[in-house]
Amino acid sequence: MFRWSEEVSAEPQITVTECLGDLMVRAVEGTRVTVRVRNGADEATVEREGDSVTIAARDDCSLTCPPGSTLTIHTVRGDLWVKEVQGEITVGTVHGDVALRDVGPATVDRVYGDLLARRIAGSLAIQDVAGDAQVRDVEGPAVLHQVGSDLRAEGLRGGLVAEQVGADGRLGPPFSPGATYRLQVGSDLFVHLPADASLRLSLRPGGRVRSSLPGLLLEPANGGRQGVIGAGEALLEAQAGGDIYLRPTEPPSREEEFAFTVDLEGLEMTIEARIAEAMAELEARLEESLGRIDSEAVRRRMERAAEQARRAAERAAERARLRAEQAERRWRRASGRRARPRREGPTDEERLRVLRLLEQGKITPDQAADLLAALEGR
Repeated sequence: MFRWSEEVSAEPQITVTECLGDLMVRAVEGTRVTVRVRNGADEATVEREGDSVTIAARDDCSLTCPPGSTLTIHTVRGDLWVKEVQGEITVGTVHGDVALRDVGPATVDRVYGDLLARRIAGSLAIQDVAGDAQVRDVEGPAVLHQVGSDLRAEGLRGGLVAEQVGADGRLGPPFSPGATYRLQVGSDLFVHLPADASLRLSLRPGGRVRSSLPGLLLEPANGGRQGVIGAGEALLEAQAGGDIYLRPTEPPSREEEFAFTVDLEGLEMTIEARIAEAMAELEARLEESLGRIDSEAVRRRMERAAEQARRAAERAAERARLRAEQAERRWRRASGRRARPRREGPTDEERLRVLRLLEQGKITPDQAADLLAALEGR
């Protein structure tokens, strides 16, 4: 196992040039930067020049740093999880999922998986997300140039620009006075409006505008529909390939429940479970190298941690799957569509082949769970 730790200032400049596995970055109080990488010393390099630290990791990596750190990440081949780093965050390309929580201003170029961003103390700029995106509680402007699938956004106090959303969109309050919320979605758009909303509406649906807001008058204009709620202090400009639904904040409709069957909460829990497994192994190997505990105790501790992480990830995935199935059933009952025929499950031989790969150490517990899920047709 590789471990590097040194004292720095309260606001160091940290650069990760590449991480070939999963990367976890977490802020802790103090003025120390600590880098842990799975496997041996040849799996990582760390260079320091004054208050700048440059890291390259060829396996799963855990990084702790002061809250005021400025963070630049060029490439991550696995998942990325950043928590409580308050300095400016710049991310290049992530080939897995991204979770940002309780962080400062953030810029992300490309995400090949899903994006979860919560409690951003500043602006958020995302160039391209191939999967789903969930964005909540952003203090500054939020800009998402392209989202490949669904977008769920709420708590955006500085406004929103979503230039291209491939599937459904859901937008919730607040709609801050003076802010602009501009988005284009490929399918349906659901807008949740509080009772005290003050908003000008300019809507261009591919289908219809379906409103359940009392007293709202929408008039034809420029090929779309326009209207005003309250004093009209904020602006919503929206274009949708399907219908646009205007709803009170509570309660959500069955269509809205189905619109986001992908559970991004499950994404966050899965990432944390994977990181917990990796960190338990790293810490156990460190203790082994220092001779603090015997090798048998290390092995038992690693096995327990791996099993707990595996079960947590499976529980999160199962909860997400059940919620998606329930929402789909409700939607199909409401729409009158027939359910899709279920695929027969995998054979015992197929299951056994996956379990043998896991036993031989050729795949991780997470990879085994993904393979079994794929065989089940989920």
